Amino acid sequence: MSGTVTIEPLATADFPIVAQWLSEPETNQWLSSDWRGRTVDPTLIGVAVRNRKNRFYLVRCDGQACGLAALGDLDLTDRIAMIWYVLGNKNVEGRGITTSAVRELVRQAFNEMQLESLHAWVMADNTASGRVLEKAGFKEVGRLRSAASHNGKRVDRIYFDKTQFDADLP
Repeated sequence: MSGTVTIEPLATADFPIVAQWLSEPETNQWLSSDWRGRTVDPTLIGVAVRNRKNRFYLVRCDGQACGLAALGDLDLTDRIAMIWYVLGNKNVEGRGITTSAVRELVRQAFNEMQLESLHAWVMADNTASGRVLEKAGFKEVGRLRSAASHNGKRVDRIYFDKTQFDADLP
């Protein structure tokens, strides 16, 4: 990887760029049906950010905004959340930026938010996203067959998890 990768809480000024990224079909095709196949308005980002079950973070590489990392379905009682992410700037693909951002969000979730378990899912044909999770120390834990729609066909969702007790924590 080249460059310094940081994450910061998503600010109102960043809602338009994040909405643009989430509106791009090549990006949102991999997201849950709540986001998939639609144009996202910055107002919707604001609503999602204000939901107490979500935490959104802007990803920067060398100071430039390039992606989003987020926790959803946050449950502070059971200390769990779902992690998801988007690389918005395709010009920086293949540099390990998303993996670095996921690692940092995992560190913050476990060390600062005191979460104990994180999970994620990817569509079976999204191998790049599965590699991001594996490089960040997540383990495949199962699959739901025919659980998502992608390009007009049914595909499996592959589930991953990571706990604070896994050996490779930062």
